[in-house]
Amino acid sequence: MPEKKLHIAIISTWYPTPGDTGGVFVRDQADALIDAGNKVAIFMFQYFSLMQWFQKKIKGEPLTHWIKGRNVAPIEGNFVNITPTRFLSNPLQSQKKAFFNYIEKTLRHYIELNGKPDIIHHHGVANYCYITAYLSKTFNIPYVITEHTVFTDKVSHFTTYETKEERLEMIQHAAIRIAVSNFHAEYNSQLFHVPFVMLPNMINNDFANVPLPTFPKSTNPFYFLSVGSLARIKRHDILIEAFAKTFKGNMQVHLNIAGNGELWKELTSLVNSLGMQAQIHLLGYIETSEIIKQMDSSHVIVISSEKESFSMVAAESLFRGNPVLTTRCKGPEDFINDRNGLTCEPNDVGDMAQKMLDIHNKYSSFTPLKIAEDAKSKFTEKVIAAKLEAVYRNAISLSSPLAGKGNGNQ
Repeated sequence: MPEKKLHIAIISTWYPTPGDTGGVFVRDQADALIDAGNKVAIFMFQYFSLMQWFQKKIKGEPLTHWIKGRNVAPIEGNFVNITPTRFLSNPLQSQKKAFFNYIEKTLRHYIELNGKPDIIHHHGVANYCYITAYLSKTFNIPYVITEHTVFTDKVSHFTTYETKEERLEMIQHAAIRIAVSNFHAEYNSQLFHVPFVMLPNMINNDFANVPLPTFPKSTNPFYFLSVGSLARIKRHDILIEAFAKTFKGNMQVHLNIAGNGELWKELTSLVNSLGMQAQIHLLGYIETSEIIKQMDSSHVIVISSEKESFSMVAAESLFRGNPVLTTRCKGPEDFINDRNGLTCEPNDVGDMAQKMLDIHNKYSSFTPLKIAEDAKSKFTEKVIAAKLEAVYRNAISLSSPLAGKGNGNQ
């Protein structure tokens, strides 16, 4: 007899908005879980002071603008605090209490209409841990955490509404904690002093269902492609310098960089200073459908980051049959090997330049259809949704009052 499907409440630190795909994996997981027959609600709680609300109002801007998925749109929990709490003796605690009252009423109203969720899935410990901990305790709902953030060497990203001790307690009391790569599962286990399991991100059906391009591709011209925000940690400057070092003047080889961000002007200036305007092209932000087209007309996707917790772009590239050149930035090292790409040292222009030449020269030895098939066996929506369901059921079992009783197990 098939197992009863689950009712899942998701609370996320971030979610995609126009021009910013951050948190797209949260939306994609929710869509996939619904396709698998589960009931899912995403709660995006936001606190706004009266001044913040007024500033948005006079500009004619919505408080929030989340991009809905194919099956689900977030429940917008926009709390505008009309009480002048800044003048009270303990303004932060007063603000937090008012926010909690709003959050509790929101979930209570949801439960009246839709029933009580079986599990809460909290994405990212960069914010809102105190919300999940409060709702779990108030409504007696177990929770799991997926941590996506690339940390440095300490836990330092705390909000004004919680202490370090409260944050760590919330993480440690989760029924199950998930990281999206083996390195980060081990790293977070040491950082937070509790076990993490590894469950990779999923790649949405946009990349799986669009027919693959015709292989073999023409390699004249040959295109490298990088996709990602123009942020320092992505090290596009290393990529640009490495490409120029190897291919400057070879008009049969080009580099496209898709993404926007704070380093746009700096990277444009770097391209110009190297005299590479004819071979290196900054494309700006592009939508998913255009990313797929860019991947299908490219030959090698490059990840030049210092650190990646997983690298959606690397996995998406494999779905389209493209080999990947990645720095040894932790996340992609779980699934990039000599059958589907190459690796190089991070922050090393010389090594990246050499590996770009190597992968260009050996491109014809890769088997695109095999690369795509292997990736789909690991990262499709159906595969990851089934693994998530197993995690949820385990978490619910572990949180049951009867769990571990009668057999001496904890």
